[in-house]
Amino acid sequence: MTGKTDVIAPRAPIRIAAQVDAHACAKPDYPSSSIRNGEEGIVHLAMLIGADGRVLEGKVEKSSGSRVLDKAAIQGLSLCQFKPGSVDGIPEKSWAKLQYVWTLDQP
Repeated sequence: MTGKTDVIAPRAPIRIAAQVDAHACAKPDYPSSSIRNGEEGIVHLAMLIGADGRVLEGKVEKSSGSRVLDKAAIQGLSLCQFKPGSVDGIPEKSWAKLQYVWTLDQP
């Protein structure tokens, strides 16, 4: 009598990336010194999104060319709430990227 044993291969966990939408952020105030100096630019940010969707940490990956605008963009991340990433349906912290565009309104 020979017995047959079914072997079930372990499945890979299902990972879903955090959903980053700039519209989920309140717009930070444009720094007054940057307005006076006519500074504009794009800040490329990396951020660690917690399991609750709040930004735990942020860093500049590519500067706008203005330290003031870069700092304001990092501070602005505290105004954001995102849908966190997950593994097998359980929220987990994960890194994501976002660009923040600073432009002065033209009259």
